Amino acid sequence: MTVAVAWVGKRRSGRDHLYIAADSRVTGGHTMDACPKIFTLPRSDCALCFSGSTAAAYPLMLQIANAIAAHGPSRDRTMDLTKLKAHVLRLCSDLLGRYRGAPAPLDDRDVQFLLAGYSWLAGDFKIWTIEYRAARHAFVAHQARSFDERLRKAEFIGDAGPALQAAVARELRDSSGADWDLEPVRVLAGMLSAAPAQGTIGGPPQVIRIDKSMNTRTFCVRWKGELTLYGRPLFPYESVDYRVLDPLTGAIYMAPPFGRGRRAPDEPGALPSTPVV
Repeated sequence: MTVAVAWVGKRRSGRDHLYIAADSRVTGGHTMDACPKIFTLPRSDCALCFSGSTAAAYPLMLQIANAIAAHGPSRDRTMDLTKLKAHVLRLCSDLLGRYRGAPAPLDDRDVQFLLAGYSWLAGDFKIWTIEYRAARHAFVAHQARSFDERLRKAEFIGDAGPALQAAVARELRDSSGADWDLEPVRVLAGMLSAAPAQGTIGGPPQVIRIDKSMNTRTFCVRWKGELTLYGRPLFPYESVDYRVLDPLTGAIYMAPPFGRGRRAPDEPGALPSTPVV
């Protein structure tokens, strides 16, 4: 299963950003802690994140990406995100009707998606939870609304989504001060650090950010002394262009090129790093 969250945060500069974060574990006769659960799309203003049955969700996400890539107005963002959402619902419902020979029918919430991005038509970030409804034989969507005055929009999915939502709400209640930006990632990282080896969630967090410029940024995540990308630890020789996020502190810095630069900035022998404000 999964724990994932999409939220709108406010940086110290006053700019709003939309973030999506998830764990990296899939199970089902095996456990793998390096599975991409967040998918950037052929248009740069939105992304998808899934929870539930990997076998059911992956074909849907790939077909959504293919449908966007095949249509110019969808691909170049002339079609607004709000109109794309309606097409995504129709596409998912149609594809699910093409499944044959399943040992058991799909239940509610066996598959969940977060579809999130920036709508130029609304002039605001949008977050939808998309879920299957067995009684209607179709996928439905509901939009994130007010969550807290310091975290104005947030949506949670996955079997551990309610626990993460409760933890975020508790942290908000017990803290004071400025608007939240990357704090939900810190709460998620704490949950994943304490996750049991045989639990349904685990692995490194994976994080992306979407700006009002309608561009998506993927982060490398430093986790337990390693740089990871969508849950996968990078090899020492790999050079990446993405910025690095420390989910426990919220610090963002430029990725070192390779070799000993893969060490954390405060470890002996590490290359110097410049924090990104």
